[in-house]
Amino acid sequence: MTDLTIFHGGALGDLALTLQLALRLPGVSVGGTLYVISRTDPGDLSGCRPSIRRVSSEGIGLHWLFAEGDDPPPRRLHECVAGSRVLNALGGVDSDVHRRLGQLDARTVYSFDSRPGPDSSAHITLQWQNRLEEQGLLIPKCIHQHRGGPRLFVPDELRQRGRVGRLPQTENTLRPTAAPGGGRYMCGTGVSPVDAALILIHPGSGGRAKCWPLRCFINVARRLRESGEEVCFIVGPAEIERWSAEKLSGIRAEFTLIESPAPDELLTLLAGARVLIGNDAGPAHLAALLGTPTVTIFGSTSPTIWRPLGAKARFIRGKPESHPDDWSISPARVVEIARR
Repeated sequence: MTDLTIFHGGALGDLALTLQLALRLPGVSVGGTLYVISRTDPGDLSGCRPSIRRVSSEGIGLHWLFAEGDDPPPRRLHECVAGSRVLNALGGVDSDVHRRLGQLDARTVYSFDSRPGPDSSAHITLQWQNRLEEQGLLIPKCIHQHRGGPRLFVPDELRQRGRVGRLPQTENTLRPTAAPGGGRYMCGTGVSPVDAALILIHPGSGGRAKCWPLRCFINVARRLRESGEEVCFIVGPAEIERWSAEKLSGIRAEFTLIESPAPDELLTLLAGARVLIGNDAGPAHLAALLGTPTVTIFGSTSPTIWRPLGAKARFIRGKPESHPDDWSISPARVVEIARR
């Protein structure tokens, strides 16, 4: 049973928030399926409840939604839409995309402009929700009142793989972990089991202004390691391209560093993590969707609008303008919140 077909064109964080919006919608059931047509791959969520199955937007003729003229729709695109309830995040109800989707024999099409309103301070998912309710898609009152929003049920097997799974290596040496019990992990070109749930630190973001200084994250990691925690850093393509080799080597010298994990690998690590500490970026939102505890550092963006959603999602608002060195956030405070 397909509960919803979602069209999405944004990055990982926006996609995770859109999925959380979709979980609120009437007609979406725990035993159903959400099909996501997107350029961004969140990893394999098909084993979750509801099942989330992604179809790459490449090769299905998505360009037809933005084209002019009377050319017939591509067959694959029509097959994705025909008979489905469609949630469209590619443009508002007045957009050509909304009109074109309506020509593909969809059962219903609901659309929203994913940009925040200029005069609204409500969380972005509430802004989107209001735009859908204007189209007659009413959200049950119990969902409005539910703290952290409705849950995505993540299978224990996925979390377990993240806890005792295998880390990619960044060096060719074995290092003892700091975790009680004497477990070991390997940093290098092979892999080795991890004996304990990791604390993941994601110090990057697609926007430079969103990034708390790296040295602050390293100070947090040192404090956690000194207390016996297993800490692992994750960086994506943006950091590898933007940061110097010396900066990446500095992390590797002290901690496990995973560089550009594949979507399925990132998903597994986030699902099994004890907590994720990071900036306002895609991994924080995906971790919150999975129910993993998160501590998100906010600076230039507003947590009122963009905070990750979840019962275990927490955030700290800094002051980068007046305190650029540390945003007036102490590592001790971050550690304290991470341990709650």
